[in-house]
Amino acid sequence: MTVSFTKYHGLGNDFILIDNRHLPQPIVTPEQAIKLCDRNFGIGANGVIFALPRQDQADYTMRIFNSDGSESEMCGNGIRCLAKFIAEIDNDNKTKYKIYTGAGLLGIELQPDGQVKVDM
Repeated sequence: MTVSFTKYHGLGNDFILIDNRHLPQPIVTPEQAIKLCDRNFGIGANGVIFALPRQDQADYTMRIFNSDGSESEMCGNGIRCLAKFIAEIDNDNKTKYKIYTGAGLLGIELQPDGQVKVDM
């Protein structure tokens, strides 16, 4: 199986971002995430983040598998990377999004200077 991805980094953390809007479950398993995150034999990253379809009042749902295969509720640096990724794949000049995470619904705003504000 071929999986398209983009890699982002934020404040020393790096993530593999996958556009998973077409399915409600991640297209990569935790075991595959471990292999993808391997810095010697994979892409290398702190985790794999999925942009999943909307849920409840959210524009998107975020799921993240860490490099050890465990799943996090949310990651501050990760959600900022996801915000930039979403803006890129949406290509609609929107600056505010609501993201559903394991920690609940979070608001994100893309700032004019390129920064990302997360309402936690």
